[in-house]
Amino acid sequence: MSHARARQAIEIKLMAWAAARPIRVANFEQGFEARPDETYLQAFQLPAGTTCRYLGSDAYEYTGVYQVSIVCPAGQPLATAESLVGELSSLFRVDTEISRNGFEGLVTEPVEQGPAITESATYMVPASFTYRGVADLPPAGA
Repeated sequence: MSHARARQAIEIKLMAWAAARPIRVANFEQGFEARPDETYLQAFQLPAGTTCRYLGSDAYEYTGVYQVSIVCPAGQPLATAESLVGELSSLFRVDTEISRNGFEGLVTEPVEQGPAITESATYMVPASFTYRGVADLPPAGA
């Protein structure tokens, strides 16, 4: 389950970055109630293919997309979300290492901003990047 280790490595980096700013990350493992007029982040991992290019099947290669959605109250300038996309671009530059418990990976494509998606009280600006990494197979029976 190295997609899980990739997600954990990315989330540790994202949470540390957010903790140094006045922005919260909605975590699906905990209850989250947005405050009125609060800008916050929602993050999602979109696992892609898993391949094994090595003889003997001693390591798997994992690829995926990680999306950070910036949720803003309606009426807030789009520049607020765009500045956060810029900060995320600096945090997750191409070739940034993402490693955890035997998973060794890199950000392989730059952060890309998607189109704003509007709702009645909020709008959301998605930003995503691609990662790739390799993990050794766990020992038999582990």
